[in-house]
Amino acid sequence: MAGDTSSVAGRSAETVIVAPALRIGIVGVGRAGTALGVALADAGHPVVAVHARSAAGRARARVAFPAASPGTPAEVADVSDMTFLTVSDDAISDVLADIVTAGVLRTGQLVAHASGQHGVGILQPARDCGALRAAVHPIMTLSGTVADAGLLSGASFGVTADPAAEQVVCTLVAAIGGRVVFVPEQVRTAYHAAVVLGSNYLATLVTATLALLDELGVPEGADALAPLLRQSLDSAIERGPAALTGPVRRGDAGTVRAHLDALGALDPAAMSAYAALASLALNQLEQAGLTERERGEAVREALSAPVTHTVL
Repeated sequence: MAGDTSSVAGRSAETVIVAPALRIGIVGVGRAGTALGVALADAGHPVVAVHARSAAGRARARVAFPAASPGTPAEVADVSDMTFLTVSDDAISDVLADIVTAGVLRTGQLVAHASGQHGVGILQPARDCGALRAAVHPIMTLSGTVADAGLLSGASFGVTADPAAEQVVCTLVAAIGGRVVFVPEQVRTAYHAAVVLGSNYLATLVTATLALLDELGVPEGADALAPLLRQSLDSAIERGPAALTGPVRRGDAGTVRAHLDALGALDPAAMSAYAALASLALNQLEQAGLTERERGEAVREALSAPVTHTVL
């Protein structure tokens, strides 16, 4: 029975719920591997085998997947219908090479990873053995807690897959409550960079802001900022550049200059980030026709002027 349809760049993926269940193998029991494995097991696709290199990973596997057999990556692949290589990006090739050398891959078997950067090209050795390939990247921050699997319900997944694997991947993503977003192979790295820019560095900015307020002696900075941050995020998602506010939007070049001077004395790294983001904001406003030319030029001049350290 057909379910929801998700699309990107003119493509659509009709999510279809079908049986039978797939036997899932997990190589790398970190945050992504654990969350994906638990979510798939809860959806009726049992995790039958796992490989964890570290003692912490093995302990995590015993708790998350008590019925799964521990083994080498090749042993995991040998007993699985779908093997997830949820290791670090740099380790995918070496782990896959070990599996391929063992000669355990079968025609039609599915080999996948959860990397955002890589598409299916890195899995070509599996394809050469007749296996199908998929990159299934959860667009979600995972903290390593028991709640992570639940976060995948409602999340989007950046998917690149062999055509013959797309139906299976869409079914699995739908089974855990996710949404497929197809990402072309040639743009995977840029896609991942965009996602990291908006997620990881959003957290970086918030952390830096709280540290600055703490250093300045402003009490309860997190409580004070939380409503502002939530409203800013919601507005940006809904309205794009029109949601931009503050001195750059107003064209207050003097305020921008004063901010740079103050931050230069307090935290030069934060000052550099402020300047780069202010320049990016100005570009967005100009492209959207939301700033007057003279005011925009004044702000750009303020951003390029030498910093005069303010004594705090």
